[in-house]
Amino acid sequence: MDIPVGFPAQGSQRTYRWNPSKMPRSTSYKLTPAKLLFVLTVVIPVTVAVVYYGFIAADVYVSESRFVVRSEQRQPGGSLLGSFLAESSLGRAQDDAWIVNDYVLSMDALKALDHEIQLRKRVGDPHGDIVSRFPQFGSADATYEKFLDYYRDRIVAVVHDSTTSITTLRTSAFDPRSARDINERLLTMSEALVNELNRRARQDEMQYASAMVQEAQDRVKSAALALSEYRMSYAVFDPDRQSALQLQLVGKLQDEMLATRARLAEVESLSPDNPQIRPLKTRIAAIGYEMAAVSTQVMGRGDGSFAARSREFERLSIEKQFAERQLASALALQEQARSEVAKKQLYIARVVQPRLPDAAEEPKRLRAILIVLTMGLVTWGLLALLLSGIREHTLE
Repeated sequence: MDIPVGFPAQGSQRTYRWNPSKMPRSTSYKLTPAKLLFVLTVVIPVTVAVVYYGFIAADVYVSESRFVVRSEQRQPGGSLLGSFLAESSLGRAQDDAWIVNDYVLSMDALKALDHEIQLRKRVGDPHGDIVSRFPQFGSADATYEKFLDYYRDRIVAVVHDSTTSITTLRTSAFDPRSARDINERLLTMSEALVNELNRRARQDEMQYASAMVQEAQDRVKSAALALSEYRMSYAVFDPDRQSALQLQLVGKLQDEMLATRARLAEVESLSPDNPQIRPLKTRIAAIGYEMAAVSTQVMGRGDGSFAARSREFERLSIEKQFAERQLASALALQEQARSEVAKKQLYIARVVQPRLPDAAEEPKRLRAILIVLTMGLVTWGLLALLLSGIREHTLE
């Protein structure tokens, strides 16, 4: 078979004969190491990702709420002490916020959720897919320890903002109602936890105040009993007051003695043989004796004097007064603690209520496939360069 080629000159025509046997043969397909590497690192992972995220992966709905742990304690303002107490109260509220966050991620919260809303059934078969549900891949290991890991990784996420003290709680499930129910139940349990912390704090405070009152009452009783026994034993009510009365009597006796002496001097000057002189001298001696007896009773050195008894009496009186003041302080503290019982010290304020999601938020199917593709290409490129370097090094 002749085929004209080109534009021949006038009067002549050049032809070529086509021979199929001389045409180049197509090379057969051969799986080289480079192609095998591309298939293993790019084609197979992307295919698996497309199949899983396109046809198998179950929709995951996310419910979000926000709350803050606040304190109702009112501290006196306008002073350095008030500012310090206010800062201390704020710091305690932040500490309790971390306690709530840890409780949400704890085994206790997981077991409570499983008991109240059947959490294991909501995230197990037939919900979800073989990869995302619990237990995963049909594993028979469905212990609470494994369930806790799954709970922390796939169901609950807690983020606390230290600047605003707002905690964000995100819960995930395979249906919208379950996501909201989990979030709502966790908030309710957290509020119950805070109330229990408040109750324990108030109970401890009341017990401490009651113990102080009981101790002060016992001390007052002991001091009053000791003082009463002392009065009965020594037949004295108040040595100071009784001493004052005795000293007043001494003063009257002194006045009487002075008057009697003046009368005696007058009688002796007018009539030395007057029969009244002897009775006047007897009267002066009796007054002196009585004054000495009263002075001895008041200021004597023996145990029977008021001065000696006043020492022990003053000690017992001071002990009783101190016990009464301690009792008054303890009663005031108990009353203050009783007033705090009616006031909720800490509470959870919900900033954003748990919402019912209307669309699945996860998985991000296209993004996941693109991530797998990107990672596969990067891996393939790095391994290809590595193999090329090894091949060149081997040839040398």
